[in-house]
Amino acid sequence: MDSEAARNVWNEIVDAFPPVTPSQPVTLCDCEECLEVRANLGHVAWNHVLPPAIEHCFGSLPPLTDESFHALLPAYLLHAFADLGDHNKVFEWTLYSLCGPEDGADHDPEDAGLREKAMLFSPEQRRAVRSFLFLAGSVREIREQHDVMGAAATIWR
Repeated sequence: MDSEAARNVWNEIVDAFPPVTPSQPVTLCDCEECLEVRANLGHVAWNHVLPPAIEHCFGSLPPLTDESFHALLPAYLLHAFADLGDHNKVFEWTLYSLCGPEDGADHDPEDAGLREKAMLFSPEQRRAVRSFLFLAGSVREIREQHDVMGAAATIWR
């Protein structure tokens, strides 16, 4: 992967997302996983989330409220840069959260929900997410995901 391209995407994400503390509660469910997410991510802006918290909550973007997803997504995107490969669970689960259903069907309620969520982001923020997806698409180890990431880029227009 081109390190200059990665640096440019990193800067684009940092510039597009002002650090804000997510609204409370960050999840609506009271299950054990959601309570852990609240404890680890609920009271800090994305630029203060420590890597161990992201590692511990690697699959926790889906249960976040839309506002919390918006506030915390940059922490996940930047943490994924540590290793853009198929063995990085933060990278993998972040992609799942950005890509919607694998079949790419626009009529799928999950896809519609993701499109609605994406519309909460500013054009600059959606562009930063697309840049992340395009950069991720250049990773050889995840070739089987390239079609899904291409479809996801349309969600994040």
